[in-house]
Amino acid sequence: MFGEHKARKEQKARQQALDEWQARHDADVEFLELVRNFTGASADGLMLSAGEAVFYTVSGAALIEDRRGAGHYAGHSQGVSFPIARVGGRSIRYRVGVNKGHFVQGTPTPTAIDTGTTFITNKRVIFQGTKQTRECAFAKLIGFQHDDADGSTTFSVSNRQKPTTIHYGPALSAAFDFRLELALAHFKGTVDELALEVQVELDQLERQRPSVPESTAAVQELGPEQAPRAIAPGEAPAVPVASDQPPAQGPPPASQVPAGWFADPWGHAPLRWWDGSIWTGYVSETEPPPGS
Repeated sequence: MFGEHKARKEQKARQQALDEWQARHDADVEFLELVRNFTGASADGLMLSAGEAVFYTVSGAALIEDRRGAGHYAGHSQGVSFPIARVGGRSIRYRVGVNKGHFVQGTPTPTAIDTGTTFITNKRVIFQGTKQTRECAFAKLIGFQHDDADGSTTFSVSNRQKPTTIHYGPALSAAFDFRLELALAHFKGTVDELALEVQVELDQLERQRPSVPESTAAVQELGPEQAPRAIAPGEAPAVPVASDQPPAQGPPPASQVPAGWFADPWGHAPLRWWDGSIWTGYVSETEPPPGS
């Protein structure tokens, strides 16, 4: 019972690793397709200059800037006071002393000052809100920083003292990063270099594909009349079990390994017959020779 639970847990972990790999693989394939074929589009409500095209549009984005909170007075004063008159039954006093206090400004806090639409073009990043508008031209771009966990990007440009931060949410972090990188490549004329970089990364990812062996539990669910079993010496082979994909622990596809006896990947018998394309139901009691 404990062994089955452990096997299922390992199978689940391997499947999760495969799902994560597949998501990353699909994203890289999509980005490579964009790099090779996408050259931008037009946008309603945005005046584009000659040769300018839109590479990404984000609705409901927020413009973030630091805003100071309420300040307070800190310190104390020293001195004496004495009465000098009475008006309406109330004493008027004159104070002599030294004031040693000072006003402390509030701590700057990132605050959303407007919401609107963000455009990434091959020349600039534009925030167009109901109250505020910001433009970060690539020609004046000093640098930028992504915060994928928060889903925001901060731009520093030479014609503004304060940086510009645009918040779009964690769900769009990968897409925003990709489209900005592609737009900058078109601006700098490095699209071919970017395509080669993505292709190399995709090739490396292909070689790192995690393997998920056939679940032992799935084989056990076939039932006693279908599940593979060991045969006694001299007994006729069992009817082969249908299988479209061999377990990952077995030999590679038929183009690489010919038919033959191999260690049973399910562990039901010492040996199982590989017909060159799939695992069969033919098993044997004979142990494989050392080193096989």
